[in-house]
Amino acid sequence: AVVSTQSGHYGRGRILFLFALCAGPLVTRAQEGQEEDEIMDSDEEEELREAEPLDDGAPVEPEIIDAPLDEEEFEIKPSPDAKVFYAFPKHDDETMFPGGKVIKALIGFQNNGAQSFIVDNVEGGFRYPMDYNYVIQNFTSFRYGREVGPGVTQTFLYMFVPSEQLAGGSRTFSLVLSINYRGEDGTIYTDSPFNETISVFEIDEGFDTEIFFMYVLLAALFALCLFGARYLFASAFGSRKSGRKTIETGTQGGIDYDYIPKEHLKKQKVTKRD
Repeated sequence: AVVSTQSGHYGRGRILFLFALCAGPLVTRAQEGQEEDEIMDSDEEEELREAEPLDDGAPVEPEIIDAPLDEEEFEIKPSPDAKVFYAFPKHDDETMFPGGKVIKALIGFQNNGAQSFIVDNVEGGFRYPMDYNYVIQNFTSFRYGREVGPGVTQTFLYMFVPSEQLAGGSRTFSLVLSINYRGEDGTIYTDSPFNETISVFEIDEGFDTEIFFMYVLLAALFALCLFGARYLFASAFGSRKSGRKTIETGTQGGIDYDYIPKEHLKKQKVTKRD
């Protein structure tokens, strides 16, 4: 019994010894790590104490800069090296244009610079005289894409049709014809050779096709009624005339027997005697 007790104590002591050998390095490493953490924590605390606070927790408001926008930088202007002009070949009065008719305008472009220009398009429209941004009627834009070299003058044909609904009355409109072009460096330019106040009038044509065809239709209806009345009149009175008996009478005297042979005449006399 004594031997078994001693062997039991010896086994327990051996197990505790082995556990101490295994756990010793772990405890040492844990102590070293704790010391490093304590050192790092102390350094960070000193830095935080010396440093100024970066954020107090309040929301950051955006900085508002009251810088006025320069509208001239965004405005498309004409080039100083280009000159534009216009002409209405069939209209002496440039303040009045007929409604519903094609108006032809010649837009001239003169290149006085050292670089070439490319004319992209010509456009036009009616605008309200008191407010340039208020568009009353837009016309079709004519695209050209033609290059105009230095010292060259080019003429472009532009056509538009004023609406008939704008004709009449004392209303006036601002007719604006604009030509858009660009330089070799890609700079965009625009210019308005014509920007004047005009009025639209209604044409009083002497010959109206609608009235002409109306008269032709009335004449055809009158002829048809006349033909029908004549047919009814002829059928009514013709039936009455056909109901009467006609008496035929032979010819009496005045007979020429020269062309009849004499033999036939003698035979005719003999038969009468018999």
